[in-house]
Parts: sequence; structure tokens; C-alpha cells
Amino acid sequence: MHEWRAAAIVGAAVLVVAPAAMAAPPPNDNRANATPIGASASVSGSTAGATTEASDPSTFCGRTDGTLWYSLTNAPRGRLILRLRAGGDLDAYVAVFKVVRSRLSLQGCDATDASGKATLSFNVDPGSVYLIEVARLQGSPDASFQFRLFQPEPSSRPPGTPLPRRGVTSTVDPLVDFDDAWSFPMRPGVPYRINLAPPREKCVGLALYRPGTRSFTNAQPVHSLRCGGYFTITPGPDEGGRYALLVTAQGTRAGAEHYHLAAGAAGKDDTAPGTPLANLQTRRGSLNGRGLDVVDLYRSEVQTRSDVTMRLHASGSASFDLLVLSETGHRLGCACGDSGSQKLTSRLSPGNYFAVVRARRFTHGPYALALLVRQITATQIAFGSGFASPGQAVSVVARVALATAGRVSIRIERFDPLMGWQFARRYRLRLGGGGTASATFVPPTVGRWRARAFYSGTRTSSPSKSGFATLVAR
Repeated sequence: MHEWRAAAIVGAAVLVVAPAAMAAPPPNDNRANATPIGASASVSGSTAGATTEASDPSTFCGRTDGTLWYSLTNAPRGRLILRLRAGGDLDAYVAVFKVVRSRLSLQGCDATDASGKATLSFNVDPGSVYLIEVARLQGSPDASFQFRLFQPEPSSRPPGTPLPRRGVTSTVDPLVDFDDAWSFPMRPGVPYRINLAPPREKCVGLALYRPGTRSFTNAQPVHSLRCGGYFTITPGPDEGGRYALLVTAQGTRAGAEHYHLAAGAAGKDDTAPGTPLANLQTRRGSLNGRGLDVVDLYRSEVQTRSDVTMRLHASGSASFDLLVLSETGHRLGCACGDSGSQKLTSRLSPGNYFAVVRARRFTHGPYALALLVRQITATQIAFGSGFASPGQAVSVVARVALATAGRVSIRIERFDPLMGWQFARRYRLRLGGGGTASATFVPPTVGRWRARAFYSGTRTSSPSKSGFATLVAR
């Protein structure tokens, strides 16, 4: 800080004017000196003297020329609400950051409105450190402020309103209507499916609680989803009864967050053993990512080591995923994240396998799933003799193991010392008895020749190709 003096000479007298010194920065002006606060705190402060650092993070709530910092540690898991009130003509914003090693992850921010108020909410992970920033917007005068940090009490009580048979469409709000509670009866040993579908690119949370839960605050959920989704559940022995489903807002600022919640018993195509799907068979179905019919499961048997192709046919706007699983649940392939038709090809050993067709959150419509299992073949090629004279006919034979039909292409090449192997001719043959096909080759000149066979495959036999057979003409 620098003082300055102004002097004016009046006659022989000197008048010295010393204006009031500028306000010193607050102790928590620097982020490294953030003031510790708890999960339930009432804070008063002033932006007078507040400055900025070059390393201050930016937000979408505006530019600032003065910041104050507060740190939050050891807060319990759950939701916190922060309400800021700015005094005088102060325009400001409040922001919350999660400390991730050397980085700051913005959890949310809100600028003061015409009444000088700003409000936001955020989720807390136990053991994490959070920084709260109160920032004076550029061009705003200084003034005092107050903010309050607190945990909202769940507005709903278990078990909640009985869920309608066709589900429910409703809204929650991060600040004024934080949660909705619904209830759904389930019996032991019966598989059920539950789907919570929020709007596109929005998040709404869901937690499932056991029958008899008396408080959402103190109970642990059986299953939880932070951003909606689909899952199945089968109650165990002595676990039947009316379950509670708690839907919670996940945004940081006030506003309605829409959702659709549905629950019901699983069908035969929703869980194992699934719908049988045989080789060369096509099954048709339909899915709805906003309803209950989100997943269809199919079961197939592979008897010998084979190339297995699953083809999913759907409209270009349908966002369906196609997965292949082993009978132990190991994922063998996933055509996921795209729209329209999909295809998966895997080389599988004998056993039972499952195909899963899954609708993503916002899509619905019909589809067709086709299975093609082709036995793995092995192709070999050989000349009748390894040596011949120019003009002498030599047989060239292709053999395809585990195939009795189809076509074989035999390609002949000659060796040029300057240019390497060059194409000479090709034979197109039909596979005969014993899985063989043969042709007669007459080397026109001296030199080195080689042959390779390509089996094109059939609906039940996979393609394969041979190595090289060589011939020397001299």
C-alpha cells in the first residue's frame, strides 16, 4: 500500500492533505488462506479491499475484480445449499469448486439477481475438499454480504406415494422441491426392472430403499443411480415388501428437473435365460428407453468353434446398443454409442452366449436381430510338383477343411527380381467333394512362381485363405 500527499501553497503557509488510506485486503483474499467453515455455517464479510490472483479459476457467472475464499472439509455425504445475500449495490457471484489434486473442478455458480440474492446447491463426497468463492463483479462497488451453508432435510418420507402402474412423470427442483418419494411392492425371488429417465443431457438421481425404512437420511440404499438409468433387482428371502424409491434433483440452480419413473416385473426377454436365437434366425422386437422395455436378452448356442455375427437392424434415428456376453457375463463385444444398424463379429468357442439389445435413454422403436454362425475353416494350397519345365502342365490343388460347398479363388504370381512378386493369373473354382478344388497351371517361362487360395465361405462356413505354395520352372 502507498500513501500519497498533496500540498498547496497559500501565501506563506503550506497545506498538507492526507486522504484516507485504501482498505487492506481481507485475510482470505488469497485462495491459499481460505477461511475454514463447516457444513452448517453462517458467514458475514465484505468485498472491500478484495483483489484477484492470476491463477483464479474462471466461471460462466461473470468477470470479477475481487474474490474472497472459504474452505469446506470433512463435510458429510449429501446435498448442501448455499444462499448468498449482497448488501448495498454489490453485484457478485458465489461459486463452489471441488479440489482435485492441483486442479479445481467447478461444481456450480450463481450471480446475484435484482434483489442481490444468489443460490446454488451441490453434492458432497466424503473426504473431499471444496472451495467457496465470493466474487465482486467488475464495475461493482464494494459492500458487505452474508451467506448461509446448510444441509436440506429430505422433504419426502418413506415409503412414499404408491407408484402408478404405468409409472409417473413429475419434476424435482434443486432448491425448492429437492426430492420425491414413491413406493413399489416386490416379492422374494421375482425379478423386477426399474427405469428412471430424466430429460436429454440432464441428471436426476434415484435411490432404492428396503421395506421398513423409516428415514432416508440414516438408511443405506439397496441401489442408487446419480444420473438416472435402468436396472433389474430380485429380492432375496425375507426381503419382500414395499420398497421406497427416492428421486432427487442433481442440478445446482433453481429450476424444474423433469423425469419419468417406472417399475414392474421383468419379462422372459428381460433376464436370463432370455429368448432363444438360432443360427440363421431373425428375431424382431421393440424397445423404449423412457419406459420399462429398455433391454431384450437373447440366448444362442455355439456347437463348434465358429465365427459368430450378430446383426442389429434399426432405423437411423434409433440409438440401440448391441452387446455379446459369455455365459459367465464377460463382455465379448459391444457396438455401443452409435445410431441405426449395428454388427458384431466374434470368434467363439463352443458354449452358450447372450446377445443384449439395449435402448439408450431417449430412444424407442422396432428392431430386428439376426444370428449367423459359421464354422471356422482352414484352407491349404499345393502344387503337384515343386519343379517343372516351361510349358509343362502342373496341377495346383486347394483343400478347405470343414467345408463341402462354396467357391475358391486360386491366384498365381511370378517373381521379378526387380519388382518382386507380380500377378500372373487367377482361377475361380467351385469346391468339390472332400472340400477340394484343382486347376492345371502351365508355367510359360522359366522362373519362380507361387500360388495362394482364397475360400469365400458360405452361410454356414467362414472364409479362409491359405499360405503360399511355390513352383520353380527351369
